[in-house]
Amino acid sequence: MDLAYATLGIMDPLYTAFGWFMRLLYDLVGNYGVVIIIFTLFIRLLMFPMGLNQQKNTFKQQALQGEIAEIRRLYPDDKEMQSKLQMELYKKHGASPLAGCLPAILQLIIIWPIFRIIQAPLRHIMNVPEDNLTQIGEFLHGLTNSAGEPLIAEAAVGRAATMNIPLINALNDNGAALAQVVNRGLLKLSDMLDVEFLGMNLGLTPTWKPALLFADDTWRSYVPLLVFPVLVLITTLIQMRITRLTMPNRKKKAEDKAREQVNPARAGQTPEDKSESMMKSMNVLMPIFMLWTTFSLPAAMGLYWIVGNIMMILQSVVIYFIFTKKMEALSATDSRKTAKNVEAAGA
Repeated sequence: MDLAYATLGIMDPLYTAFGWFMRLLYDLVGNYGVVIIIFTLFIRLLMFPMGLNQQKNTFKQQALQGEIAEIRRLYPDDKEMQSKLQMELYKKHGASPLAGCLPAILQLIIIWPIFRIIQAPLRHIMNVPEDNLTQIGEFLHGLTNSAGEPLIAEAAVGRAATMNIPLINALNDNGAALAQVVNRGLLKLSDMLDVEFLGMNLGLTPTWKPALLFADDTWRSYVPLLVFPVLVLITTLIQMRITRLTMPNRKKKAEDKAREQVNPARAGQTPEDKSESMMKSMNVLMPIFMLWTTFSLPAAMGLYWIVGNIMMILQSVVIYFIFTKKMEALSATDSRKTAKNVEAAGA
């Protein structure tokens, strides 16, 4: 528990900054879905320089492959010495073997506040005090609908300050309850979020459960929400594919590996790319993680993932054409010049 509170304390500046910016956007556009889209675009644009730096770092590492191969040749049985000399080489040339992982790590740091904000937009975006939210939860639990059931479940009352979505849905569906909450000074009418986006309720959580998908009174709400997990999966797979296709010197790496298989004497001469290994692990874990959160959190989370994936696709393409492709051409030219010089010296 102490660790959880410590984590929340560390993330407080991000809660404040993200919440303030999203409230500013909401005051401008008046729609929660549009706010999520603009906010995601902004975050991804901020991360663009890091993506570009990642590509630059990759080229630096590839330029050092010859020297790394020589280190491995000189110290074939001393892994500790290999690691030490490689790190010194990276440091000397300003390269980092883990720089390729930084964008993924940063994304994981950023995502926690976004989880919390999406679960509690009244608290973090509209700045409704926690005590007010708890009182609203207790008040709504004391009211009943036409079926005689409480407007929100008892379990939701205790989480009213950290999970506001049940409050928003209940107040949107019950104008009389909303009027009483406003009259009691617990909430301003301007604090109510418009969570409808393209006819879908971004406050509801997508589900695979037939009981909700096929029930007469809920299918109209839940079936359309399946578009979010479907698009999350499709855009994630496309983004991963585009990222692989636009990696620096992808063909050259494949050729080097192929030569190692044909010529056993070259085995181990292609340096291990630690960042590439970690990226492969992330490519397996991230789609699972994204789908899990899409089915566990309000649909606004799925919208965030979709827009983020599209931005990542565009980022990979833009960086490839403005930087990577040019650097690959220069690298190929240098390789041809080196080969000609070697041939001339041999003649």
